[in-house]
Amino acid sequence: MTHRRLIAVVFASVLSCWAPAPVYASPEVPMCVAEQARLVETTINVDRPWISAGGMCGPYAAPIALTEADPTSSSAVRAYRQATQLIAAARYEAARLKLDLAHQGLPRIADHIALQSARLELLRDRPDRAAIFFAEATESIHESVRVQGSFGYAFALLRADDPVGEAALHDLLWTYPALPERADLLFEHARSLLRQQRHDEAAQILHAIRVDHPGSHLAPRAGAELTRLARLGYHTPELTTEARVRIARELVRTGPLDKAKANVNELLETSLTPEQDARVHYLAGRLARYEGRWQAAETYLRTAQGFPSADVASTREIKDHANDMAQAAAAREKATVLVALSRLRARRAYAAIPSTQLRDMIRLASPAGLKDEVDDMLVALGARAGVASTTLLDAAMAAVGTGGEGLIIVLLNRVAKQDNTRYRAAALYHLGRAHERGGRPDEARSYYSTTLETGDEYYAIWAVNGLARLEAGSRIESPEGFSDLDRRGMPRAPQTADSELAGRLEPIAEIHSDTYPWIGRAADLLRIGERDSATAELFEAYLSWRHALGKPVARAGLDSVARADGRVHESIATDLRAARLGLSDSDRATLSSVAASLGDMGTAGGFAGPSFIETLPRAYEWLAVPAANRYGLDPNLLLAVMRVESAYQKHIVSYAGAVGLMQIMPRTGQLIAHALGHEDFSPADLLDPRTNLEFAAWYLTSLIRRFDGRLPLAIAAYNGGPHNVRRWMQECADQTSVDVFLEQIPFSQTHRYVRRVLVNYEAYRKQQQLPPPTLSVRLPAQRVDPLSF
Repeated sequence: MTHRRLIAVVFASVLSCWAPAPVYASPEVPMCVAEQARLVETTINVDRPWISAGGMCGPYAAPIALTEADPTSSSAVRAYRQATQLIAAARYEAARLKLDLAHQGLPRIADHIALQSARLELLRDRPDRAAIFFAEATESIHESVRVQGSFGYAFALLRADDPVGEAALHDLLWTYPALPERADLLFEHARSLLRQQRHDEAAQILHAIRVDHPGSHLAPRAGAELTRLARLGYHTPELTTEARVRIARELVRTGPLDKAKANVNELLETSLTPEQDARVHYLAGRLARYEGRWQAAETYLRTAQGFPSADVASTREIKDHANDMAQAAAAREKATVLVALSRLRARRAYAAIPSTQLRDMIRLASPAGLKDEVDDMLVALGARAGVASTTLLDAAMAAVGTGGEGLIIVLLNRVAKQDNTRYRAAALYHLGRAHERGGRPDEARSYYSTTLETGDEYYAIWAVNGLARLEAGSRIESPEGFSDLDRRGMPRAPQTADSELAGRLEPIAEIHSDTYPWIGRAADLLRIGERDSATAELFEAYLSWRHALGKPVARAGLDSVARADGRVHESIATDLRAARLGLSDSDRATLSSVAASLGDMGTAGGFAGPSFIETLPRAYEWLAVPAANRYGLDPNLLLAVMRVESAYQKHIVSYAGAVGLMQIMPRTGQLIAHALGHEDFSPADLLDPRTNLEFAAWYLTSLIRRFDGRLPLAIAAYNGGPHNVRRWMQECADQTSVDVFLEQIPFSQTHRYVRRVLVNYEAYRKQQQLPPPTLSVRLPAQRVDPLSF
């Protein structure tokens, strides 16, 4: 529940908080709540009504270790569970009374219960009361609860037409500039203004939604409301040419891309100012680049360069992209490449050119098919002593498809003879490939077998495929990364009783109540059946332990998504740091075991250490298998990507902003959502493992098919972007094979990423006694990619 879409969390389907809900069944807001808000005459008082005279001063003053044997705790747990049933039966008043009892009896998680009470008050059409409960949640010690509380507080005030609402909205958007539900809040603000007869202000906000959030599900509703206001005679902002350019920019950024292309093409035929023309041509260039239309991309970008712009950074970016596209477009044009080679050679003999420059010149000449030039440079390198192994290997790989196989073998032999080089396995494998291409199967078989003896897991996968091809006497073609439905039985989510897990946590919670309050909170959340929230609390405890170790996790959770920035790491007092470092090995083992029993292998691995991760747990398999089966994908591929992307951490956020188990970028998630028809998607949804795996399964399937079934290319595209993979293919020799192409990936991260995923994929398959993946070496033909993300 912790990271579900904020709109759903705040006011829509309260039922989704109590019972399993469809992955994408987010209600259409704000129409799911009563249309007429109850007006309040004065500013809402956020004093907590539940503070008793007996001194219960909030949930954090003095955490109390409550066990199931404690009658207060037991009755509070029962009250909470009864409240869920009453809400399901739409008996809201009775549910409110039960939640009040739960709130008083479970002070460690009073903030969580306050969130539930706030949602209930919204269902009761009491936004004024909801705001009070949301205000309590904003003081939580858990970042996700604070974000939800802050969002709900602003929303409830706007729904109540409270004068404080606008200031709360301003503060919220300033604190969380990337708040996933920004458009929803703005829409609610506009509705509040309309209820107050402030039509001009409402129209401005509706216009901003239409222009700045054109791909959202609220844009057409904002447009329809503006049309209604205009019919009633109120002034509404015009959709100017400048506004249309802004709409096109946002559509290119967040989709839907078909609308983006239509808008950009329409603007290209429109009379624009020079600055607008530059921006539109730049957008057209971006779309062409994503699709792999290099010449068209360069043309659009060069045109954009020709218009004056006051933005120096944008001008430089356009120029750099234009030069990149020109390089890609001309990579196979012999005349252009010959001119470039002549300039680099500068009338020198090849023997006088440094080795690394010769390698780069081979990279330039090979895609253009300049065989004589490539061979001459290979001869010069082969005759030279003291050349680094990496330079020899890179030059040999760049020459494949154009240079003579004998000359390539000379370079590879020099690398293979160096026992102490980490490139020996690569050289041995590619010697086998060179002999296979040359029609010498016995020599190829020998080199493949020797490659297996090196112990290199990545090249072993390719060597096994090479031996299989030789055995079959022809190329082996089979679907890569796909499989039949997993018929071994659908994996089940962990079934350990919540009360048992809570009991295992309680002794640790008592010892560390001051230093790790999240452990006791997790125990109480388990008692009331909130497993997702409990895992989030254990993760927060893990983050605090890491911080005490001096190894803080930079970005994680809803707060990082909403801020588009890292976590705020305040300095830790010396005594608190020492106390947190007092978490014993036994305690950490228990926390790891409980997290694993809850299915959170990321937190389990964090507490247990690398040895746990190295066992390759089949994390979230009960979600991965059905997601993979929907698209015919091998679930082991999802597990392998998850292992490399996040080490099974569902809350993690990368420096680049990628979110969750499969590290999906918010823009990619938005485009996937459009493709799947989930128009109410929010980047916060990517923190939900079910959504994250569903999107990743669809996207990986799409990439495999777009690259003609070549799994390694799809993996490279998942990390480096499909448009980059197509560009790298364009800059390789015409007869380059997949395995050779992978050696030439210029992004070092993507280069390593493909290897790591394939090795883990093979390991996960081995767990199920499945053979290594079958991989084709044929590079698919270049073509335009209409999906373009």
